Amino acid sequence: MKHTKYTLFLLMTGILSGCSVIDNNTRDNTSIQRKAAFALGTSADKIRIENRTADLMKVEFDAIYKGRRFQCYYTGGVLVTSDAICSATDGKRTPSSANCNALLKAAGKC
Repeated sequence: MKHTKYTLFLLMTGILSGCSVIDNNTRDNTSIQRKAAFALGTSADKIRIENRTADLMKVEFDAIYKGRRFQCYYTGGVLVTSDAICSATDGKRTPSSANCNALLKAAGKC
């Protein structure tokens, strides 16, 4: 019984660990544009996606918005993925961080 559970665990881990690579190969830029747009506080039609790569756990890409480059990533793959997280490469604040609300103020983020 122990060997069966262990084998099943290894099999599931092996299947799930390549999910981000599979997701990157099957997902189109439009859905990634939507993820980046949500993170940057804009609409998807204003985002351009470049330099997509994937490892076992996450998909990384550059989102170009108003001439600025943002390094972004999301985790998971195929069935369930996270929201995108983006960081400006020029040291300036991200556009969505300009939208300060009470929760962000309490967290000291703005």
